[in-house]
Amino acid sequence: MAFLRLILCFVILLGSGSVPVVRAAAEATPATLTKVRVQLRWFHQYQFAGFYAALEQGYFRKAGLDVELIEGRPDLDPAEVVSRDDAEFGMGNSSLLIDYNRRGRPVMAVAAILQHSPFVIMARVDPNLRSVRDLEGRTLMGEAHSDELIAYLRKAGVNLERIRVVDHSGTIRSLESNGPDRVDAIMAYISGETIEASQLEIPYQIFNPRELGINFYGDTLFTSQQYAREHPQRVVAMRDALIEGWHYARQHQAEIVELILRQYAPKKDRVTLNLEALSIHNLFQSDIVDTGYMSRARWESIGGIFVETGLLPHDYALDGFLFQPEGKLPEWAFRALFWAAVLIVLSGALAAYIIWLNRRLRASLQQLAAASFELERLATTDPLTGLFNRRYFDSALEQELFRAGRQSSQLCLLMIDVDDFKKYNDLLGHPAGDLCLQQVAAILHSNTRRTGEFAARIGGEEFVVVASALDHDKALALAERIRSDIEATALPHPGSARGHVTVSIGVASIAQPISSNSVSELIASADKALYQAKHEGRNRSVFYA
Repeated sequence: MAFLRLILCFVILLGSGSVPVVRAAAEATPATLTKVRVQLRWFHQYQFAGFYAALEQGYFRKAGLDVELIEGRPDLDPAEVVSRDDAEFGMGNSSLLIDYNRRGRPVMAVAAILQHSPFVIMARVDPNLRSVRDLEGRTLMGEAHSDELIAYLRKAGVNLERIRVVDHSGTIRSLESNGPDRVDAIMAYISGETIEASQLEIPYQIFNPRELGINFYGDTLFTSQQYAREHPQRVVAMRDALIEGWHYARQHQAEIVELILRQYAPKKDRVTLNLEALSIHNLFQSDIVDTGYMSRARWESIGGIFVETGLLPHDYALDGFLFQPEGKLPEWAFRALFWAAVLIVLSGALAAYIIWLNRRLRASLQQLAAASFELERLATTDPLTGLFNRRYFDSALEQELFRAGRQSSQLCLLMIDVDDFKKYNDLLGHPAGDLCLQQVAAILHSNTRRTGEFAARIGGEEFVVVASALDHDKALALAERIRSDIEATALPHPGSARGHVTVSIGVASIAQPISSNSVSELIASADKALYQAKHEGRNRSVFYA
């Protein structure tokens, strides 16, 4: 089949005389670029890293597009901007389905960049505010295009008429204010405002729509019906270039963060952008589906929840809402197909079949090798934090001990435990707990870059670091650096006496000679040191003596 397609393309090019056109389009010049505007949903931040990468790497230019990014704000609705032709494209979310059906906006969804929505409701830590239904009689700070949170509130049985909704101020500080701008809860992104609140030491709790089975698409590229009808190839070019930009951004996170700081004057610093990136990457689900993938069945599920909560009528429409580029071939292509078939017969069907089989075999072997590599990675990686898991730790520790014995060097083990983590989960919820563990993991990863060092998550809030060739003082210095870096994040912990997240660390080392009991002895020693650190008041490092 691959050989047939190759011959077909060759004959089509010969028959149409379009080879010079392909060469001319290979390198777009400023005169041939098409100007398009993209309305973003929020201020410049890592949430739009795919756009920044596509601009910087020239992906949009190669696609023949001169792209202008228009910064968003809390009160701006990108669907409205695109509908009145003030932009050719916008970044929306699942609310686009309501725009299309109820608000008379002729929008068309092109690509779902985030497979999971980051929308949550953040609320004050208040003994009288324990569930989302307790928001009745209180003030909620909302934003445009947040219909999925309205659906969440209705599905939870909340009487929306008893909630006072005010415009979004663009900052999390309204959650701690006691002045006229005080609010009790805000509509927020788990990749944005939660990080800002942690850095400002603002206590909060999270109400997540996923608790009620509401798991919508997140950031979604869209355009207008008219633009998609008149310029389908531009829409395809925009979609593909943006996806390519996101592939680059996810592989070069630090580089893109520096680009944002240098060119886009964001309202966030370097640390915040990096934390946002870690949270955003978890919403892609790219290990299961391709970036940009949209399923009609999932949109039907989203529409069903909107119908259930009264936001859409039962007879809502999906037809015309999902972008599907035309694939019909012109008549000359069918004529070329006939001559291609003749050419294939004349060139030898048997040879074509053998070539096809060989290519299929090579492709299958490559897919098998890639699948084997991915399975091994998944088997040794903790899915939440990206660190190695317990299985890898058990195997690698034995290997490192063997290497230490062969090189006559020391091997150190740091056993790390997040202090009062159960209270943290109980008070702030599991989504906040997951974000806390991810931030701890990021610090561990950044402090284990030397050869012979690695970090792993071996339990709920339990981590380990293995480091070779470190004496007593250097091992303790590494532990203290990790402990102080975590404390410096000032992640609020309402259940801790210190008011923020801390860790306790037990440190142990093993010297020569190495024996068959060395693994269990090293783990037991580090565990005893960790117990001592907890017993002495937590937030400290103790070396096993």
